[in-house]
Amino acid sequence: MQSSWISAEQLAHLSNDPQRAFLSPLPAFQVLRIGGPDNRRFLQGQVTQDVLHLSAAQWLRGAHCDAKGKMWGTFYLSSHGDDLLWLAFRDELQASAAQLKKYGVFSKVTFTDELTAAVFGVGGSDAVAVLSQLSLPVPAVGELAAHGDSQVLALAADHYLIITSRDTAQQWLQLTDLLAAPTRWLAQHIEHGIPYVEHALQAEYVPQQLNLQALNAISFTKGCYMGQEMVARMKYLGKNKRAMYLLHGSTETTPIAGQDIEMALESNWRRAGVVVNAVNIHGDLHLLAVLPNDLEPGQALRLAEEPHTSLLVRPLPYTLD
Repeated sequence: MQSSWISAEQLAHLSNDPQRAFLSPLPAFQVLRIGGPDNRRFLQGQVTQDVLHLSAAQWLRGAHCDAKGKMWGTFYLSSHGDDLLWLAFRDELQASAAQLKKYGVFSKVTFTDELTAAVFGVGGSDAVAVLSQLSLPVPAVGELAAHGDSQVLALAADHYLIITSRDTAQQWLQLTDLLAAPTRWLAQHIEHGIPYVEHALQAEYVPQQLNLQALNAISFTKGCYMGQEMVARMKYLGKNKRAMYLLHGSTETTPIAGQDIEMALESNWRRAGVVVNAVNIHGDLHLLAVLPNDLEPGQALRLAEEPHTSLLVRPLPYTLD
């Protein structure tokens, strides 16, 4: 996949300062260009979103599943001329690209690693001012704005993704007063209850178990797609017994995706779920986890590998149906 456009040394010198709006380089997020006359129709049969309704002024969040409805990953999709840009965390992109290429041989569709692309995140309470300093437009939440070689995707009022060129990225990396570590943006991503699927959890969960129905990432009115039967069963037959929760804790460690979370059951502890994504900033642990969807308020939770670390459930910024 794509080689990095920022060095490990540059990343190591970026701050986790939480007091200001910021621009975070996100080399772990990458872009796949999908071209060819059948690109939209092909993706329509592969993903949970209604790709045929994608316009130049919007982006789509969706999930890519196997035949059993278990996710290879999530993604953000935008248009670039006649082509489509598939933006995802690198583990997701690698898994999805392999599957898409396997089925794409039967359609007039092409897949190209976007080697000239760089991805940034903008966040913080004055994120609009950062976009203004970069001479970028400010789209409404759920919409996309393009300027020059950049696309701005508004994920939330204070939370943006930017696809730009590596040439522009090198200019932005000189703006040291704006830059912050990727963990600053990823912590905000977690606070918004938005997951990405790391390698350890691929082909483990259906989209609703990571709350994707609440994030407008599933169309229940489009036609058939890979895994659609299981996704529909979860909605209409009430088969889903799990959901994703936002948790906080105080510790110096950062659990990895797939690590166990335990819940108190009378005088004992038992396995209840797993970590999805986690970021630790100065001992403040931000965590998304899959747990039973009937979790009681105030339920005692802890990291299985660090039993002295209690985890508190925080409210998500959306409701689950």
